[in-house]
Order: sequence, then structure tokens, then C-alpha cells
Amino acid sequence: MKINHILCYCSLLVVPISLCHAQQDQPSIEQLLNEPFLDDYYSNVVYGYKIVTDTQNIASRYVGNSLNCNNCHLQAGTKKDAIPLNVAGMYPKWRSKNGKRNGIGLRIRECFLYSMDGIMPPEDAPEVLAIAAYVTYLSQGQVMGEEPDGRGVPTLPDTGYDPNPANGRSIYLERCSSCHGEQGEGVVEMPPVWGLDSYNKGAGMNDIHKAAGFIWANMPLGNGKSLSHQQALDVSAYLNLQIRPSDPRDSKFLKLLEHLFD
Repeated sequence: MKINHILCYCSLLVVPISLCHAQQDQPSIEQLLNEPFLDDYYSNVVYGYKIVTDTQNIASRYVGNSLNCNNCHLQAGTKKDAIPLNVAGMYPKWRSKNGKRNGIGLRIRECFLYSMDGIMPPEDAPEVLAIAAYVTYLSQGQVMGEEPDGRGVPTLPDTGYDPNPANGRSIYLERCSSCHGEQGEGVVEMPPVWGLDSYNKGAGMNDIHKAAGFIWANMPLGNGKSLSHQQALDVSAYLNLQIRPSDPRDSKFLKLLEHLFD
């Protein structure tokens, strides 16, 4: 069944459209940004969009590195095969990472903990509610329970060879370092891909095959799918060997905080 705003951001639960907005054709983000006055829902959509595109400034209290959400969720979460955010209809769902059924709110909160190497916000934090509203907005028209087209990143086929980090280093220096730096530190507004200002070892991007799918589909930026599958795997393996913050699940103190705010 197709419905419009399939996630009520205020409760973080999937509910019928009648309890949220019933508008068939929603305004674009550009239109919303130019509106002098917005209702509560759309003001949260805009707030969520701004967090996704400028996380460092707008949600800094929960961020521990130098990344913004749209460094992984490209084009503000609208690009297929680049972890798009139009996934409200997929939640709640079981997630093996934390061994529980996750609503969209918990999924957002854990992004701050892992990908942003920060602090898990409380479930009623304005930032969480705003991102949930934005995810709802992007998910209009999706079929509940079905994966939207281009969800996540592509799964690369078996190349017949193991990932080769030594070859990945050569490819990285030739094709990636102009944006991300020879030491992975990031250049100008391009994100760091390793080091203490990048994602931690608990983030999804620390998985070689997931990162390879993202790299192959989207990198170098603006020239995606120009690397072979093997080259993408090799670069991903090279990144996986680099120093980055530890997995918060290995910290008993942070795990205690997670349970306190759960």
C-alpha cells in the first residue's frame, strides 16, 4: 500500500497518513527554504535538511568528528546507491547490530554514535525529531515494507580475488587523495576518510564490502562507476587498515550511556 507521509515524526512510529500530513504533492526543499512561515511539520523537515547538510554547525553537541551526514548520504540523502534517506517505510525493523527492533528514531541516534563518532542523543532530542521528519518527507510515495529503489549501496559481485590493500593504496593516491588527502585528512570541504576526525570502527563504512559498494557507485565524486569492482574493493581494504576511533561497543562506559538513554 502506498501512502504519503509514512512516518509521523512526532512519535517516530509508522502510522496512517490521516494522522500526519495528507498532502499529495509536497513542496520541494527549495520552496520550503523560501517560505516566510512554515507549520510544525515542514519547519522540522527544513531543520532536518539543514542538519543533514551542515551537521557540524547545527547538531554539533552530538558530533565527535569532522563529518556531515551528507558525506555518506550524498545529495542530502536523495542519491540512489549512496545510502539514500527515503527509508521510513522500512522501520521498525530488526537490526543485528544492536540485537533489537529499531524504530527510525533509534536508527538516527545510533548514526550519531557510530558514523559521527559522537554521543547518542536522547530519543526526544530536537535533532532526532527533525531528521525523522526529513526522512518522512523524502519517503513520500514509498510502499511500506518494501525497499525503495537504490536503497543503501550496491552489493558488488565476487571478483574471484581477495581485496588487495597494497593495490588500494596506489589507487587511492592516484584517484582519491586530491579530495581526501594523502593521509586521509580531507581537503577543503571534502571529508576525512580515516584518522580521529573520521567515522569510527563501529560505523557501517568500516565494513570492507559496504564501503566498496559506496566507492564503486559514487567515487571519485561526480565520476562514479569509473573504478572496477576490484579497484573499489582494494581501496576499501586500504581504508579499512587505517587508524580511526574505536568501536563504541567496545567501551563499557559508552555502552552504559547508551542504555541510560535507550
